[in-house]
Amino acid sequence: MHQDVWARSICGEGIPNFYAKKAFGSLPHCRGIVQDAALAKLYHKFGLCKSVLRDYGYTKDKDGNPLIKDCQTNDFAMYYTSPEALNVADALYNNKQGLTDKFVAYWDHTSKKFSGNKYVVGYDPLNEPYPGNNFANLKLNEPGVADKTLLAPMYEKIFAKYQANDKNNSMWFEPVQVPD
Repeated sequence: MHQDVWARSICGEGIPNFYAKKAFGSLPHCRGIVQDAALAKLYHKFGLCKSVLRDYGYTKDKDGNPLIKDCQTNDFAMYYTSPEALNVADALYNNKQGLTDKFVAYWDHTSKKFSGNKYVVGYDPLNEPYPGNNFANLKLNEPGVADKTLLAPMYEKIFAKYQANDKNNSMWFEPVQVPD
C-alpha cells in the first residue's frame, strides 16, 4: 500500500480522505492543545507542527483539499510533522476510530483477491511508515521503538490474514523511516 502523508486532504495519498478527516478531527494537535501553544515559537523556528489545513494558506478545491500545485511548493516530508498527519498515524497504529481494523480488513480483502496469483510475490503492507505521533510520544524517536510497539503488532494481524488466505503469501516488513 503506497502512501505519502496518508491522505489527499493533507497533501498526500494513501488512505481515503473520510478516514483521515475522522482521524485528525476538528482540532488536531501535535503534543496536546496546551503543549502546542507553549511550544509554538519553537515549532515555528523549525517549521514543525504546521497545520496543512490552517497554516499554509493553500487554495482548496471543491472538496476542501489543498490544490496539488500548492502542496508541491513544499517538500512533502514536512507535512508528516503536521498535526493532521501525526493524528492519522496515531489513529492507524492505535486503532482509534477502528482504523487499524479497517486497514487489516483492507489487506484481508486484497490478499484474498490475489491469492494464488503466480505474479504476486508478496505484500508490503505500508510504504515508508511514519512512527506514529512521535511528538506526543517522544520514545517513538528511539531507533526500533516504533517498529516494535506500533508496526509489529499491526503487521502481525495483517500477516495472519495473508496466511489465512494463502499459506504461500509472503510479507515484507518495512521499518519506520524516522529515526532509523
